[in-house]
Amino acid sequence: MKVRNKMKSRSVGETIFLILFFVFFVVMAISLLYPLFWVVSNSLKTPFEYRESSFNLPETPLFENYLSAVRDISVGKASFAILAFNTVWMAVVSTVVNIGSSTLAAYAVSKYRFPGKPAIYSIVIMIQVLPTFGSNTAMLKFLYDANMINNPYLIWLTWAGGFDFAFIVLYGYFKSVSWNYAEAAMIDGAGHFKIMYKIMLPQAIPAIASLMILNLIGAWNNYTTSMLYMKAYPNLAYAIYLLDQESMFEIGRPVFFAAIVISILPLLIIFVACQKMIMTNVTAGGLKG
Repeated sequence: MKVRNKMKSRSVGETIFLILFFVFFVVMAISLLYPLFWVVSNSLKTPFEYRESSFNLPETPLFENYLSAVRDISVGKASFAILAFNTVWMAVVSTVVNIGSSTLAAYAVSKYRFPGKPAIYSIVIMIQVLPTFGSNTAMLKFLYDANMINNPYLIWLTWAGGFDFAFIVLYGYFKSVSWNYAEAAMIDGAGHFKIMYKIMLPQAIPAIASLMILNLIGAWNNYTTSMLYMKAYPNLAYAIYLLDQESMFEIGRPVFFAAIVISILPLLIIFVACQKMIMTNVTAGGLKG
């Protein structure tokens, strides 16, 4: 009854707009989900079925393609298990280091006054706007000179940028948190470090967690690090990139699609489990009046 009364209270123009709005998002959802459905469908076909038509459903699902993908995904002597291990440690370390450095930088810039503070935020915005793909050559030369190529003990330094998209989000988040919390803690004798990790950081945990999930997804799919800087430690994304070059001639496209599904499955599980956290707008605060 309430829904009907609301519909009656709307004008014809508003109703048409809402219908068009709904149809638009349905079309958008289908356009985003169909490629995933297409990949899964083709991963269950024989090479002959795929060549005949990539849009038809498989006559008999061929789950053996997934076993073949696990067996055939390799880079040199690195088996699927090694590729998966490299993917996990690179993604986790990259995420922790990147978000950790961005959190510390955003907190310091947003809450303290020091010379050059206004310029830092402007530089970060400029870095995000300007394309940086051309810097790979300089980065590669620097890492060679610093003996950081194929060095898992030092490569994490390249992930500790601190001034990236996460910095911008967390800067705005910390700016919205009242400094009255810190002043109250100072009265009780708390120092700056204690204020940061016991008062400020706990309030930013929802935002930090959301950024870590998004960063983890990007790091999981990053094949350029293994391609350029860590060839001795290939990951799944790099293996699938190489598999794409061979799948037309050796293993077949259905096995290649099965490899893609295996690679993205952990990300889908993480995203589905945490989508509410990612999509929810978290507002810091808690003071009244």
